[in-house]
This record gives sequence, structure tokens and C-alpha cells, in this order.
Amino acid sequence: MTRFERFDTSDVDQVSELCRRCLPEPPARHELAESLFSAEQAVTVRGAPGVGIVASACVGTEGYVRLLGVDPNARRRGHGAALLAAAEEDLRALGASSVQVGADPPFYLYPGVETTCTAMLCLLERQRYERREANFNMVVDLDAIPDDPGGHVPATAAERTEIEEWMQVHWSNWAPEVLRALDHDALVISRDDQGIAAFCAYDVNRAGLLGPVAVRGDLWGQGAGQPVLLGALHRIRASGARRIEVAWVGPIRPYAAVGARISRVFFVYRRALAAT
Repeated sequence: MTRFERFDTSDVDQVSELCRRCLPEPPARHELAESLFSAEQAVTVRGAPGVGIVASACVGTEGYVRLLGVDPNARRRGHGAALLAAAEEDLRALGASSVQVGADPPFYLYPGVETTCTAMLCLLERQRYERREANFNMVVDLDAIPDDPGGHVPATAAERTEIEEWMQVHWSNWAPEVLRALDHDALVISRDDQGIAAFCAYDVNRAGLLGPVAVRGDLWGQGAGQPVLLGALHRIRASGARRIEVAWVGPIRPYAAVGARISRVFFVYRRALAAT
């Protein structure tokens, strides 16, 4: 049986090469470094050159497989199942009672397994994973977006404490992603007489992906999110991009209103982890 070495931050180049060979649309080196080797969240990364790679994380009793890939030259030999089993063992050791593939905030790389990845879907079914939900992205043609309405500004490092406190009150689940967007100079906010009203983050975990986006609770349903959304889209277009995908979409209407359309669908799989 192949022995899957555990990688640490000094191995990011090797991890990047493994991902380049094994994964569809592999994350960039810096994206892997931030998602897999951040001080903000412990992630276990294992693999073997010429075979494949798997990364897992545990939050309480919830385990997640953040990525899983097998080298094209080593497929159909049971390596995918072996990598998945290795991740499950790591998660059990951390106290996980379940494991989910995809959609693991805050530093996820994929919203699930894309529906075009038939081999991966079959692997998970063979390993008795159950399909639990579907997530989707929406693509935006930046050459066709509405005019910028104004009423928004790029967030700055000087506002970090205020933004962090606001996020803890209103959207604590998205605080790590929003602060990472701030560090990437990829966060747009708006204000009213009560302070921060809305935010739009982009290029958080993956370049070319937009989200999360949210408004203060008392502003729901009032269109308060559109200025920051359009402000971010115009900033992205000014950087030279022609398209962007809204990742892991919740409500469809706000994005459809600026010309977005559903582009890709991802399945999320889950199973219980029996104690050993």
C-alpha cells in the first residue's frame, strides 16, 4: 500500500505540483499556501508524488475533505479510495464523527464536486458517501454590467478593527473570509448613518471568484447590496478581467439583476465516520 506523506508549509511547492497534475482548475501556489497552511486553521495534507493528494480539516466534530486528486497516470488503481481513507483516519483522530467533501468554510477551494467530474462522483458513491446538497456558481460578463451607482469605497487597513467588530456582530461566519479579502485589497464596503451597511468581497480563496456579499440585517430586501456588488465588479473589470464567477451562490436575484447567469453546479457529499 502506498504511504502518504504528511506535508507542511515547507512543502508548498511539491503540493502545488501535485495539485497541478491531479486537480481540475488547480489552485495557484499562493492560494494553496493560504488555504492549506494558514495559521488560522489546521489542515492535514497528505500525498505521494506520482499518486495523488488529499487535504482535510476538522471543525468540532465535523470533518471536511478540502481537496482530493489522483495523478492521471495512476488512476483506476484504488489510489483515490486510499487517499480518502487516509483523510478519514486523520479526521477520526481529531474527533470528527462525520466527513463532508466540499463546501468547507472559511477557506474552501471548491464549493463541492463539480457535476462534470464523473470519476470523483463515482468514487464517493462507491465509498458510501451520500449526496446531500448542490451548490452553484454564477458567471458575470464584466463587459455587460450596469453602470457604477457609486455609494461605496474600497475598505482600507485602517478600518480593520471596525470591520472585524462589525462582522462579529452581523456575519461572524464570514469574518475570516472578509478579513482575508481586506488583506488582499479586495473588499468594498458602503456606509450609512449607522456605520457599515454592506460589503462585497472577492479574490478571497481563489482569484476570479466573488463572494461573500451581505448587508446589515435591517437592510435586507432594500437593495442595499447592489452598490457594493457593482462597485466590486467595476473594480475587477478595471483590473483587466473580462469575467468573474460568483461562488457558492445563495439568493439568485441580486446577481441576476447585474447580468449573472448560473454557470456551474457542484455536489456536496457526506457520510458518518464510524469509530475505530
